[in-house]
Amino acid sequence: MPEAGIVLARNWLHFGAILRGLGFDAGPARMLPFLQTLTVIDLRRPDDLRTAVHAHFGRRREELPVLDRALVAFLRADARAADGAPAQAAESERGEPLTLTGRQLKVLDDDSEDAEGAEEQEVASYSQAEVLRGKDFDTLTEAEMAEVRRLIRLMRLPAGLTRSRRARAGGHDQLDIRRLLRRSMRFGGELLVFSWKSPRLRPRPLVLLCDISGSMERYTRLLLNFAYALKNASTRVEAFVFATRLTRITRLLRSHDVDAALNRVTASVDDWSGGTRIGEAIESFNRRYARRVLGHGATVAIISDGWDRGDAVQMRHAIARLQRSCHRLIWMNPLMGAPGYEPLTLGLQAALPFVDDFLPAHNLANLEALGALLLETANRRPVRRQTLVTALV
Repeated sequence: MPEAGIVLARNWLHFGAILRGLGFDAGPARMLPFLQTLTVIDLRRPDDLRTAVHAHFGRRREELPVLDRALVAFLRADARAADGAPAQAAESERGEPLTLTGRQLKVLDDDSEDAEGAEEQEVASYSQAEVLRGKDFDTLTEAEMAEVRRLIRLMRLPAGLTRSRRARAGGHDQLDIRRLLRRSMRFGGELLVFSWKSPRLRPRPLVLLCDISGSMERYTRLLLNFAYALKNASTRVEAFVFATRLTRITRLLRSHDVDAALNRVTASVDDWSGGTRIGEAIESFNRRYARRVLGHGATVAIISDGWDRGDAVQMRHAIARLQRSCHRLIWMNPLMGAPGYEPLTLGLQAALPFVDDFLPAHNLANLEALGALLLETANRRPVRRQTLVTALV
């Protein structure tokens, strides 16, 4: 890559970090297409740059002004860093401009005092969000908890793509024999025009099982916000909560008003902050829902601290069956942020041999990491080594 292209990528990757700090999905899955777009648009046109940012990172209309202010803050800081230098566009080997000109396009043609204030506000918000991303949920103040809930609602976790059994026209993966023969009828049966098809790609389904027992009370509202964000980002998400019994909340989360949706969940769940019978809840899921929601290779994510009052043998049977039925089984534990934590409870000891990924869930960065894992493993089944354990069950 030419030196100018490396500088371009490095600068705009910093812009991606700013967006992630503000709660946007600006991971590799979105940054790579964005960087490719920057090499083909005219970066001397402010509207083109703004449109590219909106297209790659905006999902709701109310997010667009935030993206604009973040872009202004980024360009203004970059312009100040280069102030006094000649305003020349770096050229690639093909002669295409790789950076902005004219003191960063006069910061998108906006030098007003309002823009200065918006810049300072966005930079402050970015700094605060970066601190909150790594802060343990258990140490948050009420104000910080409210801000974390807001950031969670803005999250856009990629579910990863999987191949559908249905095909689409085009590509060069496989000959479309049916269309090939149908077209040949135009030429007296001669195979003159070849037709191709390729598999359709669709998001891999995700099933979320959230523990809302008394030991998880501190995290419950955050987890419900997380479930709401996942459900509203993809139609292929099923959400359940459990304490002593299992409750499906997928339909309750279908709302543009997050508070109304969560209030409906609270009103519908009878065992809120009760005891915990994880094995019984998973067994209920296997019996009532597994055939319906796991039939298309879903990933299952359990979020629980593992404190269980149920039978460890029941847990082992239920979790083993669940793992056999899903593409990948993930367990996220909020207690893993505590120094010296070890999964010593009988329930976790019974479950862990059948868990493909055992991950922390004690801060915002951990929840974001789930998206990276889903993206990386969408087309890879984990290597499972518990055949002997399953036989003993």
